[in-house]
Amino acid sequence: MPEHGRLWKAKREVKRLGTQLAELPSNIASRYFAAPYYDAVHARKIKTTAGNIAEGAKTAIYLIFPGQGVLTSHLHALGWLRDRGISPLVVSNLPLSPDDVERLRPFAWQILERPNIGYDFGGYRDGVLHLANQRVDLDQLLLLNDSAWFPLPGAQDWLDQVAALNVDYAGAATNFGMPRVDPEQFMDQVWDYKSTHRNFHYTSYALAIGSKILSNPAFRNFWRRFPMSNRKKRTVRRGEIGLTQWVLRNGYSHAAALDLTDLDTALAALPKDQLLALSHNIMVPEDARLTALKARILAGTPDAQTLANFILMATARQGMSYALQAYTIGERGFAFLKKSPLWLNAEARDITLAITSNLSGEAGQMIHEEAKALAAPDTRSS
Repeated sequence: MPEHGRLWKAKREVKRLGTQLAELPSNIASRYFAAPYYDAVHARKIKTTAGNIAEGAKTAIYLIFPGQGVLTSHLHALGWLRDRGISPLVVSNLPLSPDDVERLRPFAWQILERPNIGYDFGGYRDGVLHLANQRVDLDQLLLLNDSAWFPLPGAQDWLDQVAALNVDYAGAATNFGMPRVDPEQFMDQVWDYKSTHRNFHYTSYALAIGSKILSNPAFRNFWRRFPMSNRKKRTVRRGEIGLTQWVLRNGYSHAAALDLTDLDTALAALPKDQLLALSHNIMVPEDARLTALKARILAGTPDAQTLANFILMATARQGMSYALQAYTIGERGFAFLKKSPLWLNAEARDITLAITSNLSGEAGQMIHEEAKALAAPDTRSS
């Protein structure tokens, strides 16, 4: 590794250690006391409403954050689940109006309104413990949230993909199966995507959990003891990464519908013009160094290998659920589209709006209209 690459890595590790030391007291407090405190003080505030759908052996905890009220896309997702024989347990991280509760009831088995604590894993925890308390016997449990639109029109059927995988733990996609390298070293990127990487995890916006895991008392204990936090990075580390690592440690079979272990081979087969178009559509909403590198590469006359290596490195650093959305939806028929790039920066917003504008049918139009409404006002094009 060149000297400046080693220096960058050393600085990153020193910064990470400093952050960990600074956060140590609050980290310890939240790890050991957050769940008991929540159960003693906040859990009693949860409001439960019966829906119109019967309890079933397959249930989906569908977490929503209805800042603009219940949206058509919420009902679209719930209707798809209902029509596939799934009994949705809707968990809302915000209070619902009486009208919104009535809109949800035809699509739900039950509706929980809870305090907005712990992000998606806080809501999942309340849903899992609610099911356990009601002694619901399940063949399958889905964990889904409204951070992504789904199912996209024309996409592959995620539930069919899950059935074909035939594993104990299935996700829509994964992140961080590769070490993240210095952007300036992108030409040295070697694609070797593995579940053994320490930060590898299945993304929490779509998970499918089978009966072997659900019947294990240790699974319920994971949720009872789950240390909730209102810090996003801590929630990702304990939630998405923590649950994935629990599955791996216990030897359960696992796989993702979107398998990009062959991404390097797939890119090598693409002509330069497609690689160039894909590079323009790479989203890096929270990585300033990667954004600068992208601009510099695209301002020149890059060859196919340069473009392919840039795409691989961007995916390794940013995660496929963000960086590769134009590719995964357009080329792989992926059924999910993340919403947050719409307000993270202008370039990511414009790429996302371009994707939604090309979605077909009434569902596509509905998603595009919601995307335009969500786009950050201070970054919209005039």
